[in-house]
Amino acid sequence: MDDRLALMDQGSFLGLRALGHQPWTFFTWVYDRPVDLEALQRFNEALADTLLGRLVQRSPLPGGRHRWVAVDAVPPLEVEQVPRSRDEIHDWTDELGDRGVDPEHGPGWRIGVLPLTDGGTAVAMVSPHALGDGLCKLDAIADAVKGVARRPAYRPRGARPWRELLWSDLVTFVRELPAVARAVIAGIAVARAESAGSAPASSPTPQRESAALPPVEAASFHPAAACVRVTRADWEAAAARLGGTSNTLVSAFAARLAQRFGRTDADGRVALAVPVSVRVEGDTRANALDSVTVHADPRGLDRDLTGLRAATKTALRERAERPHDMLAVLPLVPITPPVVVRRAEQLAMGSTSSPVGCSNHGRLDPAIMRIDGAAPVDFWVRSAEPGQTAAELDRLGGKLYVLAGGALDAVYLSVIAHPVGGGLDRPELHDHVAATLTDFGLTPSFVTQ
Repeated sequence: MDDRLALMDQGSFLGLRALGHQPWTFFTWVYDRPVDLEALQRFNEALADTLLGRLVQRSPLPGGRHRWVAVDAVPPLEVEQVPRSRDEIHDWTDELGDRGVDPEHGPGWRIGVLPLTDGGTAVAMVSPHALGDGLCKLDAIADAVKGVARRPAYRPRGARPWRELLWSDLVTFVRELPAVARAVIAGIAVARAESAGSAPASSPTPQRESAALPPVEAASFHPAAACVRVTRADWEAAAARLGGTSNTLVSAFAARLAQRFGRTDADGRVALAVPVSVRVEGDTRANALDSVTVHADPRGLDRDLTGLRAATKTALRERAERPHDMLAVLPLVPITPPVVVRRAEQLAMGSTSSPVGCSNHGRLDPAIMRIDGAAPVDFWVRSAEPGQTAAELDRLGGKLYVLAGGALDAVYLSVIAHPVGGGLDRPELHDHVAATLTDFGLTPSFVTQ
């Protein structure tokens, strides 16, 4: 069994260490009743047998490939003692995330339980991107509910002697040198292309080397966020009426919302950065993602989605025909210094004018709704990046990110927004989201206040 991290996964881990932050995924279930704590504990323990039940062990060789090891302890459920109102659920999940998760030192996930003042319960789970992309984590939740053990039989941390690991990694490093040489050539071409297409960026803020960084802990800064649901029947009817699909309507919503925030290029178009899952059956990668950029004209999307649908198909076809250029430089990941990782973030963000993240998990496995044996009354997924400061977001040109999915006969939309300079609060973001959905004849119901 090969227990080494895939190059994409090692890149995600090294990016976290170099930057000090990366997206974390939050899952929230809300009930009109007390939750079954015993069943929830069984679910929590079952997560250790899924792809979330592993942590990163660094290679003893500088520039070597890191390994997965079995999680050494299941994080305890964190049951709050003081009930809160439903309006405080979002703030409570932020607080849960601020307690920290870490893909190397653990915990790899946290599950919190919040009694509500009206007799209901909220359950939230948070995990870092380095341990899994959104679909990886959703699959892990479904596996834990179903009792499916998908995690390979990784060894415990420290099971192999240091000298044995060092020799093994040295042999592998030498064997992969030709691939590294080819990646250097590809990297030079990518760097030249990126430099030609973007203005010079400011020098990155000096930071400690990755080996000296402690487990990532979150900061108190949280950009404006909103979570909203629309009934599935209304959503699909609107998509059909406008000549699109459910997925296209998510992109259209993101583009129209971006227009309201002025995130358009000189031609009035919005650059949608759309993740594309490349996960296959039996895949054990934490992050099995590629991406495409779809240039959408937000004007007229409330009347016709056929142009956006065609543009999306074209972008996906071109990705399939010509793999992303950055994949060619993946063999360089293990030997990339932290300062280069930080520079790469600037290049990635600077290569597209005001990119807008737009991710769609599609319709979720119903098992995800049964973590305590029965369905909740509400569920949503959102992304956040604890530890990223307002100054960093301003330097990167602000942020707008839309995450969608389907559960409980509804489509949920989670939005994060931070215009350069800040000044946007949650009620104002709610107004923008509601007005954008109204453009498409849709009536939202907010799950956060």
